[in-house]
Amino acid sequence: MVNLVLAGLKLIFYKKWSLHTMPLSKKWFTSLAASVMLFSSFPVQGLAEGDAAPAVAEQQTDVATGKQFTQAETPVFETTDSTDALQTLPAATEVETFGTEGLFTRILLDGVHRFVKTDQLAAAPIYSKIDSRYTNKSTPLYTAAASETVTTDALALNTAVDTYGQEGLFTRIKQGTVYQFVLTADLSLTPVYATTGERFVQQKTAVYPTADTNGTALAEYAVNQSVETFGTSGTFTRIKLNGRYAFILTAHLGTTKVTSHSVTGKKYSQRLTPVYTTASATGKPLGTLAQNQHIDIYGVSGDYTRVRLKDTYGFVLTAHLGDLAFFEQTASLYVQSPTPVRQAASSTSPVLAQHQTNTLLTIYGTSGAYSRILFRGQHAFVLTSALAPLKVYAKTDRLYVQASTPIRQAANSSSPILKNHQTNTLLTVYGTSGAYSRILFRGQYAFVLTSALAKTKVFAKTGLRYAAKNTSIFKDTTAKTVLRSIKRAEPIEIYGTSGSFTRVKVGSVYGYMKTTDLVTKKPDLYDVTGTRYVLEDKLVVHPKASLTGKIGTLKKNIALSIYGKSGYYTRVKVGTTFGFVDSSKLGLNKPTARPKVGTVFYVHFDQTPLFSADVAYSRPATYLTKGTKLIGLKAIDDDFWQVRLPNGTTGYVINPYIGTTKPDMRYTQQAVNRLKTYTVKATTSYFATPASPKSTGLIEQGKRVYPRYRVGNFYVIQSGWSPVYLPVSAVTVTSDTRIAQKNTSRGEKLIQAAAKHLGTPYTWGSQTSANGGFDCSGLIHYATNQAGKYGGRTNVSGYWYGAFFTNRRTTISSGKRSDIVFFENTYTDGPSHIGIMLDNEYFIHAGGSQLQINSIYEPRWREHFLGFKSM
Repeated sequence: MVNLVLAGLKLIFYKKWSLHTMPLSKKWFTSLAASVMLFSSFPVQGLAEGDAAPAVAEQQTDVATGKQFTQAETPVFETTDSTDALQTLPAATEVETFGTEGLFTRILLDGVHRFVKTDQLAAAPIYSKIDSRYTNKSTPLYTAAASETVTTDALALNTAVDTYGQEGLFTRIKQGTVYQFVLTADLSLTPVYATTGERFVQQKTAVYPTADTNGTALAEYAVNQSVETFGTSGTFTRIKLNGRYAFILTAHLGTTKVTSHSVTGKKYSQRLTPVYTTASATGKPLGTLAQNQHIDIYGVSGDYTRVRLKDTYGFVLTAHLGDLAFFEQTASLYVQSPTPVRQAASSTSPVLAQHQTNTLLTIYGTSGAYSRILFRGQHAFVLTSALAPLKVYAKTDRLYVQASTPIRQAANSSSPILKNHQTNTLLTVYGTSGAYSRILFRGQYAFVLTSALAKTKVFAKTGLRYAAKNTSIFKDTTAKTVLRSIKRAEPIEIYGTSGSFTRVKVGSVYGYMKTTDLVTKKPDLYDVTGTRYVLEDKLVVHPKASLTGKIGTLKKNIALSIYGKSGYYTRVKVGTTFGFVDSSKLGLNKPTARPKVGTVFYVHFDQTPLFSADVAYSRPATYLTKGTKLIGLKAIDDDFWQVRLPNGTTGYVINPYIGTTKPDMRYTQQAVNRLKTYTVKATTSYFATPASPKSTGLIEQGKRVYPRYRVGNFYVIQSGWSPVYLPVSAVTVTSDTRIAQKNTSRGEKLIQAAAKHLGTPYTWGSQTSANGGFDCSGLIHYATNQAGKYGGRTNVSGYWYGAFFTNRRTTISSGKRSDIVFFENTYTDGPSHIGIMLDNEYFIHAGGSQLQINSIYEPRWREHFLGFKSM
């Protein structure tokens, strides 16, 4: 306790002289007023929920209230609160009821009252369908499963009925909505049909379950198989298969067996030809043979040849058959290069001969990749790709028409003109004939004067354009091959357009650019990507995205156009020169003037600390409640306001706890997980309160914010030194792997102690969250003690030069997780700021207006980097 008192006195002595680190906002960090941050961790009183109204059970009774039936398998419970069933009653079980309790009905089971769910009972039983049956005779209906309950109604023979179970000799059926009974012996699986005789299968045929061919075949019968028939249905005959009726096409049955004939050869049908039942063109044909159908023959009879169609003998005209397949002539083509003649349409088939270039062949259709020809009285094949309608002339050039020129049928000036080719028509040339070049025109060779052709197109210069961005010149309008790259604002002479492209010249070669990439007026080197405000005076503009060099400076509050970013820097324009500034010193919102003396403030958080001085060396004098009205008496730097309370007393309040707009008292503070990452989805507005109708500022897309609390559908965050309200829907929440605990080491405990206070306001002189926040060295003192490394608090210089931390290193790449990082000359000479490393780049610290995470390579930290020490 004595040590703590001495430490406190030492701290008071250091105030405004050399205490660890004055808040960066007091001297140097006013530039961070637009950064968006989190809340401190004060306990929030839980809301008590009202007791739910007790359920009222219906009156119990031991008097029977009726009989009902279970509608399905129904569990029986010992009490209405039981979760495990004692047993299960089958569907349609009759039960006697004794009143209800809530959702349950009391029944008597084995002399003891039990419970079933009321919604599983009904006044009448319900039975599940078992299957379907047919009556095998005229059968009477019974009202119950007993012979004395017969009715005067009856079902006719072959009536289809659905069955719902059996009772003794009876089967339950349904007539409308009423259950009745018939004798089980009077039902069959299938209807009853009388036999109509024996037939023989005339060809191999399928047996179907119904009188159509849509279903899956039940079996296949061979030729001459004997079947007993039971009448017909349409084009099908009914038979019995495995005790059930099935169907065969009537056309496949006959009264006698089929006589066999021996095969005498094979033939091809030369055309579509009918097959007759006898050796004459009379009667209905059995079917037809397709052209080129290859069939077995079974001898001849007069002018007809016997064939077999679907296992049935028939006859076709012998004149319609041949030894070769019949193919019509389809083309006359020239061989384009020496090509083999093959016996079949296959690359492995024997080669019969070789046809030479420009041989004219008659074609009889194709087979795959081959064309069919006649060779020595037989069909043979050559590759179709080796044939063409014209003779072969080698391609000798690709030339452009230089001026409108006639296309002639022959290579002379008196030959008929077929058409004129226009300037810049690209022609493929197949050699020359005298003064003419041979070309292809409408599938035939034609001729144009060779003197009218050249290697390149003819284009006239049509103007000057500028590249709108860094882009490419392409070889053609497919935009696949790049001739050269071109920089934004580079001048380009153009030679007309081609579709969505503009023609340009690269040396002596024409190329193409996308027309949308060209403009008539020379543009700036970069596009404007937005507008920002300068957040501090004398903001240095560097020639490159680094801290080296200086083009000029910018004043606080001016609005300027920006031209994209490079790392942690933003491109701006000073006069006609582009340069780079530290992105953290620009903001979307114009800095606002500090409130005047006499401004009315309202407390926005419960447990807001009120201090007796403008420093938090000791615990607060008291805590204020949300909604308390305050009068501003004096602004102390950026962080404190001296205020007067409604009772006339005065004190000091930290700015991030108060606002000039009255808070919405309908909502209570809800804790947030400070170990998560909260990122703004898209540039969005924040508000002075949840009920504010207008935005008070913007937060940029991708910005990490640090919520202090949730209030209704809003996160309360900091904008500079003020609390503002950001819609929850505008934020993406993810895990932060950098602050996730890796193990139980002292270094991990150090990080966890600091991380759980992310977003608490910067509080000058504080080393405990009870004061509403921390300053930078106060956070280090707090976190090291939480991690088990105990010691008194000192300032940043004391930590740097003292022995509390060891292993001093000054190379910026030498940092590692849980190291202590030091910065110098931030607001005063020498070591002046301190934080805790999360890896070799990012650190957690109380800086700016709140406890946050930054990179040591951000310009505002890189230029003040001092070194690392270890615990």
